[in-house]
Amino acid sequence: MKPCCLEDILKLAEGQPPKRMVVTGQSSRAAMVAVMQSQELGLINPFFCDAERLNVKTDKDKRFAETDSVNTIEQACAMIAKNEADILFNGGPLTPSFFKQLTETDSPRKRAINYVSVFVAPKDRRLTLMTDAVVNSQPELKSKIAMLENTISVAKALGIEAPNVAALAPLELVNPAIRSTVDAAILSKMSQRGQFGNALVEGPLAMDNAESASAARHKGIESPVPGNVDIYLFPDIESANITAQFLSRVFNVGFAGILTGAKVPTVIQPPIEQSDSWLINIALAVLLV
Repeated sequence: MKPCCLEDILKLAEGQPPKRMVVTGQSSRAAMVAVMQSQELGLINPFFCDAERLNVKTDKDKRFAETDSVNTIEQACAMIAKNEADILFNGGPLTPSFFKQLTETDSPRKRAINYVSVFVAPKDRRLTLMTDAVVNSQPELKSKIAMLENTISVAKALGIEAPNVAALAPLELVNPAIRSTVDAAILSKMSQRGQFGNALVEGPLAMDNAESASAARHKGIESPVPGNVDIYLFPDIESANITAQFLSRVFNVGFAGILTGAKVPTVIQPPIEQSDSWLINIALAVLLV
């Protein structure tokens, strides 16, 4: 089943075997309700790092005596390093320390980590992905390659086998003075050489070209990607976050997402998401394991 809305992601995950999820951080009530609901649905088997503080009273749950949030994340990452957990759930703040520990868990590989947001596009009501509105402020080309590979993996987990990718920039012409246009052109050429599998990357594309096939043709761009985008790769966190906030506030678009690139999928909830996204985020993580 190829999901058409965020709720379909949950239905897709319900057909998977339960995954081991380690839970840490000072989680909100909404987060803990989502964890318990996920357990009831058979999506996960949770292990609680801060059981006493989170008021979770279940003999079956693994507990750590330590209640310091930094140390509990360290212990959670230690479980992941030993292959004792499939998913990390962090209900606490997204601090530099958290991301540092997360990347070091996969040492010495230390792949690029990025947040993949999923939403239903207002224009055509299709499930669409975008990155990165949370983690990477000004990613270099090497990071963009890894981010794109991570995002394509999420798309495929959602049944989008041959995603169309818009590598966005302020304009559609390659300008050596604007790094995002050069990076996008390189990613597009890599795609032509088959370096992203079945994914088709077109770029650089300004937003008008990405959204409209006729606007793209008017600029001399002949490609199946404009007007038919599955993944938006933004050049920096500012443009991605502003776009996500605009969609959320003006068009009431709901977002879910997953932190990718670490050893295991990581469930968090950035400010661009509503409180009810926790459950969908867990389902996304299940699909990626």
